[in-house]
Amino acid sequence: MRLPTMQALVFVEELGSIRAAAQKMNLTQPALTAAIQQLEAELKAPLLVRSRQGVTFTSFGQAFLKHAKLMVAQSRRAQDEIAQLRGHWEGTVKMAISPAIGLGLLPQALRQFTQQYPNVKVHCRDGLYPSIAPAVRDGTLDFALTPVHRVDLESDLVAEPLYSSQVVIVSRVSHPLSRATRLRQLQDCEWVLSSTSRGPGAVIEEAFQKAGLGPPRVKMLCESFLALPAVVAASDDWMTTMPQVLFENCAFKEQLCALPIQDALPSPLICMVRRHDLPLTPAAMQIVGWIQHFALKRMEAKAG
Repeated sequence: MRLPTMQALVFVEELGSIRAAAQKMNLTQPALTAAIQQLEAELKAPLLVRSRQGVTFTSFGQAFLKHAKLMVAQSRRAQDEIAQLRGHWEGTVKMAISPAIGLGLLPQALRQFTQQYPNVKVHCRDGLYPSIAPAVRDGTLDFALTPVHRVDLESDLVAEPLYSSQVVIVSRVSHPLSRATRLRQLQDCEWVLSSTSRGPGAVIEEAFQKAGLGPPRVKMLCESFLALPAVVAASDDWMTTMPQVLFENCAFKEQLCALPIQDALPSPLICMVRRHDLPLTPAAMQIVGWIQHFALKRMEAKAG
């Protein structure tokens, strides 16, 4: 069972064909096909189904792919960690981030990190818990920086707290209740959530419950933080919640307003989520350390 063949399977899933995976690995298509067939013979199970429409994974292939991804990721991390411990700061850090991190602390942290370690590549993508959990679990991501209810966390993951994110209720400026000061005034409003229940984009449900109110009238689920401000800005009917830093930096800020609500709103806890059995590489720890540094500076500035 050879690691390059497992890497090839990961590329087949990502790129959709054996030919593209072979090109990615600088192999001929027949050579890669032969390697996969050898692996199938070892496992005594077909992994791929080839047709004119392309290649798909069998049920055996889908099951094995989870292990292949993890083994490929562990090999990458091990090589990166040893190189970094020897003083050769290279390799790759792969992470998912929430909008609050992406618009807030990440730019400062990455500026410091890339100046210090210019040969380490950083692969960053949008993502929130729980949707990022499979990619953290199979090693595709080293970690995620995301709000999370730690009581909801799966047992094979750990969440290390970083800081609390401030949330605001947002509507179009011309919304009839844009100047409301109490949550009870918003009971009949139509809400757009940016995540499913218990997710960080559904904090209004928790806020209503703590205020002794019935559940909000959820009319739409918009899991794109790029589209969310535009969606709310397009209608006088909808309200939403979003991280304060997202509201302050969105392109539609002139058309939106943050309601002056006096009731306390939940402050989602931003955590670093990773597999419990896969420690971070030194480079990944450096990035998290810089984010913690700037989070602390922000809290000190607010306290001052």
